[in-house]
Amino acid sequence: MRLKTIFYILPILLTLIIVSAWCRKPVTQLILQDVHYGSDSLQTMDIYLTENRTVETPLVVLVHGGGWMAGDKKDAGFMKDACFANGINVVNINYRLGTPGIPGIHYKEMMADIDSAMSYVLDHAGEWNIRKSKYIFWGGSAGAHLSLLYAYNYDTRDIISLVITLGAPTRFDAESMKGAKPGDIQELLPLITGKPWNNDPELLDEAYKDASPYFGKNLKPSFLIHGEKDDIVPKQQSIMMSELLKQKNIVDTLVILPNGGHGGENTPQEVSERLNLAMYQWIIRYSR
Repeated sequence: MRLKTIFYILPILLTLIIVSAWCRKPVTQLILQDVHYGSDSLQTMDIYLTENRTVETPLVVLVHGGGWMAGDKKDAGFMKDACFANGINVVNINYRLGTPGIPGIHYKEMMADIDSAMSYVLDHAGEWNIRKSKYIFWGGSAGAHLSLLYAYNYDTRDIISLVITLGAPTRFDAESMKGAKPGDIQELLPLITGKPWNNDPELLDEAYKDASPYFGKNLKPSFLIHGEKDDIVPKQQSIMMSELLKQKNIVDTLVILPNGGHGGENTPQEVSERLNLAMYQWIIRYSR
């Protein structure tokens, strides 16, 4: 009797399996460019989703540099190409750029833009068949600063598991910025806060501390990369950040690129290859 029951059930099960297989559509590659996550012309992003992706597929968010006043998501194209070619989903964002004076666009507005972009991605995660957590942020220069600041202070949903940076400014005060070009300090740093710069720490507006990832409230695992000969953002900025992360028992790694400039230029090829492999391994590890 039991055997007869099994014979009756088996065809039904097989039918359900076959129907289920027919209903499952293959996941195709999806590329969406200049997707608006806000009404401003700069509030756009590009989406690159791999073929046959699942909710386990790693996702990297790219934040371009440009001194908080310039730049475009296409500037992070080399990272997009490298990640996408290795089966990693990519979100490459633009954000409103800094403007002088008050009111204007400063770090809080840039944080709001990144948050809005992440809200848009999360809202479409089911439709796109992508993960909703353990995002990896990557940023270079000003984008590195914004990535760290967002991850440490503004990621209220705790969706970021790792930040990878290149040439990151991490602490804004005269002592910490030693080695930077005076003109850059005077012209660029006020764009971050909308407040005048002052070499005297007692006269420097508190907003510079609030905009410094070094004083972040929720430090996260970080992979810090800095050129040995960076003459725009002193390498000490990443060294200080790495030392603090270690003191706080937050997992980090610090890579100083021998002979490397601000964007990593002039780094020996073999060092770059080892670095790329290490970054890939960290992305996979912190996507689990």
